[in-house]
Amino acid sequence: MHTNSLSRSGRGLVIPGVARPTEADVALATLSRTDGTNGGLARRRFLQGALAMGGMASLTAFPSMFPSVAPGLFGGIAGAATPLGATQNILVTIMLSGGNDHLNTLIPAENGAYQSARGDLAVSVDGSTSVGEGLHLHPNLAGLKSRFDAGQVAFIRGVGEPTDDHSHFTSMATWMSGNQNQVQPATGWLGRYQDGAGLDSLGSVAIGWSGVPLTLQGVNSSAVSVPTNGSLFGADRSEPWERYGYEAISDIGNAGGSIGAYGAQIAGTWGRAIDTARQISPAFVPGLPEDGLARELAVAAQLINLNLGTQLVNVTLDGFDSHDSQRPDHDNLLAELDAGIDAFFGHLSPAMAVRTSVLIFSEFGRRVERNSTGTDHGTAGLMTLIGPAVNGGLHGTQPSLTNLDRRGDMHHHLDFRSVYATILEDWLEADSAEVLGTNYPTLDLYDSDSSGMFNDVPRGAYYAPAVGWLAASGITSGTGPGEFSPADNVTRAQMAAFLWRYRGEPTGAPDAGFSDVPSGRYYTAAVDWLYEQGITTGVGGNRYGPDDYVTRAQMATFLWRLEGSAGGSPPAGFSDVPSGRYYTGAVDWLYEQGITTGVGGNRYGPDDNVTRGQMATFLWRLAGTP
Repeated sequence: MHTNSLSRSGRGLVIPGVARPTEADVALATLSRTDGTNGGLARRRFLQGALAMGGMASLTAFPSMFPSVAPGLFGGIAGAATPLGATQNILVTIMLSGGNDHLNTLIPAENGAYQSARGDLAVSVDGSTSVGEGLHLHPNLAGLKSRFDAGQVAFIRGVGEPTDDHSHFTSMATWMSGNQNQVQPATGWLGRYQDGAGLDSLGSVAIGWSGVPLTLQGVNSSAVSVPTNGSLFGADRSEPWERYGYEAISDIGNAGGSIGAYGAQIAGTWGRAIDTARQISPAFVPGLPEDGLARELAVAAQLINLNLGTQLVNVTLDGFDSHDSQRPDHDNLLAELDAGIDAFFGHLSPAMAVRTSVLIFSEFGRRVERNSTGTDHGTAGLMTLIGPAVNGGLHGTQPSLTNLDRRGDMHHHLDFRSVYATILEDWLEADSAEVLGTNYPTLDLYDSDSSGMFNDVPRGAYYAPAVGWLAASGITSGTGPGEFSPADNVTRAQMAAFLWRYRGEPTGAPDAGFSDVPSGRYYTAAVDWLYEQGITTGVGGNRYGPDDYVTRAQMATFLWRLEGSAGGSPPAGFSDVPSGRYYTGAVDWLYEQGITTGVGGNRYGPDDNVTRGQMATFLWRLAGTP
């Protein structure tokens, strides 16, 4: 859990110098499997424990020493991972543990009843925070507001469930499981999805130190828990004693039957854990945020970028049980949430961003009336869905602040499982009734036309279908939230990235050695690959010219070489394409393939710059106008 969470004590005595867990902290721990029981990848504890037990000899004795521990301890560690399929989408869940104050998040600031009920707990807003219908986002959610303005955030209001008893234990269990009729062992809604989805070993991941929440626990599957500091079991071999230890553990599996059945299982599990750690360790790149939710979500983004088959990711932000001292604690938590969301999308690759949705939820809301310096458990909460493919805006019905139940709570208008059902059906392409146990109405939370993720791509524009295809294929996520910039000229760096992603981001190309292509840029691997394939030789002087604009002559040549420099095309007959130029054969081929008809007036415009809208159209036609 976060280092500051246990200091938010809710009600009760706090011993000076000792942080006291809240009821929400205890509920979350109860509903989570810890690192030790689900096969987490924490490095030193695991290795040192193995060595302390005496290596190979201990494997035979382990079950008799700890008969109730062995199966559960090693059952969840992952093995080899394979990438997601091209059409599989990704879901990241962020749980706000403790019961978020939704009224101070999406604020009915223009409603006098809110001001009267909240008094000095009311949040001050201005025109810059408005999202319509008299509602305002908390000022500390400025990044989320920008994404909302770009059409990439859906606020689902008035969400709840009919049996809410205001208990962290039962409410968390209900929201994590997706049903009220739990049987033992309990399972989560995404765990049950994973049971039937055929995901690989890293298909589901929990980031952080809180263990794997019930959300990700299935009958036959569970998540791998990944610590945020990069101390993975077997990944770092910089210290000789560790390297020798890992190599010894890896070799134990070759000992055959001499180590017993449990010994073979444990040895194999250790070996798989080491392999998994090696695969995950590249996610811990330099420049990640140092701590907090931003660190966890940046690690999540980097792990998704590795494309190891991870489809489901969970992180938890706790501390929302704000019975007292709500301000400024809640303000700070929302600032941390906003920074985390920015860090996630800032580290997520464009190819993965278009395939990713983020769902934010809490086990319940808070009461309308303040109690003194905080708010008590309430109902009728807010769920938030974020992503380029999201149908942004206000969804659901805003609960009344005056028509309350006998406890002083707002009435909910939408069962939260309708949101789950929509995600399962429209995003994960699963049978929601099979996962949730019954049918729930679905909502209009996703934009079926991928070009609609960009505010500057009119649906009737000639390039709209092409841009939609590029976005759906992961070739682009635009130039910023809600923007594709179709009229901007394409740079040679962007062109390289487009073609590289179009070919599936091939790896292994050696450094091309261009003096103006530094390592680590978004286009570096793409340029190296283009050079290796003979698609480019640069612009001369050992330069590639990444910031230069691409002309239509150059673009024709790029595409022609990408497809193998086919010969034999008849002359296109453009008046401005003389025979014998470096691009002549390329333009003739583009014309024969129907990829271009020129710019009008029997001209091709070889010296004109290529816009991003034109680039999208060229690639779309090259792919056969899918």
